[in-house]
Amino acid sequence: MKEGEGAGADMTAGEQHTAERRKGLPALPQVVTALAVVALVATVAVVARRRGRLPETPEAAVNALFDAAGRGDDAAYLRLVTGRLRDALLETRRQMGREAFCRSLRQTTAGVKGLAVSRLPDAPAGTVAMKVEIIFADRNERQRLLLVEQSGGWAIAEIEKATMVRPPIPYGTPVFEEPLEVESRRAPGS
Repeated sequence: MKEGEGAGADMTAGEQHTAERRKGLPALPQVVTALAVVALVATVAVVARRRGRLPETPEAAVNALFDAAGRGDDAAYLRLVTGRLRDALLETRRQMGREAFCRSLRQTTAGVKGLAVSRLPDAPAGTVAMKVEIIFADRNERQRLLLVEQSGGWAIAEIEKATMVRPPIPYGTPVFEEPLEVESRRAPGS
């Protein structure tokens, strides 16, 4: 083959220069694929790290605990508790079996209409005590939870036995009477 013939013969000098520059570079689809893989791995790492992270506030930890119980998500529920409480719950799950334990978690929140969560002033140093009022259609249950800060978040260390309270006005009862429809009266001539 003579010089100027062959694959590059039909290219201009600029095209040949560009082709020579690209010889050492990967093709554009390969670069896009590599960037997509890197982005996916980074996203999975961030989500996994957040998933294992404890809630940032005691209130968020209490709400997350009830959400996990409602879903029957034993792993999330157990991640939100610590110390002797966690040990006792792990033993309960072992004795009951995972499926029955998850079913039990769901049953604890069956019929819950809402939660009222507030901080109590009587917490030992380094902890936060929370009063949780669990609202059902026919009753309310009150519990005191003790939370500790650990690993940059909050975990529940103690859950006291719930006390039942019958509200004076059952859930869903209208508080105000419905206004009676009054005929509109117009002034004469209007």
